[in-house]
Amino acid sequence: MKIKALWLPQLLAIVCLLAVGSVPMVYADAHEAGEEMEEESSISGWFRTDTDSLGTQIWVGASHPVGSISIDSDIYVVDTFGEFDLGLGIPVVDSDSLSLSLLPMVGIGFDYGTPNGPTTLIAPQLFTYLTAGSIYFESWIQMFLNSPFDEEGADSFYTRDFILYSINDTVAIGPQVEATIDLGDESGLGSLVVGGRINLGYGENNTLGLFVGVETQLDEDSEDTGLTGRMTFVRSW
Repeated sequence: MKIKALWLPQLLAIVCLLAVGSVPMVYADAHEAGEEMEEESSISGWFRTDTDSLGTQIWVGASHPVGSISIDSDIYVVDTFGEFDLGLGIPVVDSDSLSLSLLPMVGIGFDYGTPNGPTTLIAPQLFTYLTAGSIYFESWIQMFLNSPFDEEGADSFYTRDFILYSINDTVAIGPQVEATIDLGDESGLGSLVVGGRINLGYGENNTLGLFVGVETQLDEDSEDTGLTGRMTFVRSW
């Protein structure tokens, strides 16, 4: 018993030294974890849903910063069709008064509802985003190419462009134009919709959008009014 008592103070001292020595390691681990969380937080993401003549469409995307640019991707789903897009976010101008960025992308899509297996398309795209004070401009330029995979597949060119003026922090309004050009043997202007858009702030990082337009490319004998539109919800983080 006396021998054990003599070793007790030394044992306690060793335990204390080990405990003190581990403190820097704990702080180092915490610091590394904080850096990892900071890196993860720099990856932004978004969710979007549109409802229009195509049905209800779901989008989910993310942006991964790499130096001064970003690697952007998204998944687009409507009915039995799914598409994956990948591109580069390029900031052209980034100042307090003016922001201009370009997002060239290429997508590959599959329609899983066809009887003989999925049909495929390729979709080169270019998105432009401009903010200048209270003015916001957005442009979509997209091509949908089915013919490389199907001799009878139809190709088309689509553009969506709108410019909004922010009345306040909640409401922005302005004109919007959408056009579809059919490519190939029966090329021509297939659709031209002209109308107005309103965006509403719907809480932090949420936006509701409403577009109402008129289709100008109706047949002369058509009894349709041509009235169309789209409802949009976007959530970003």
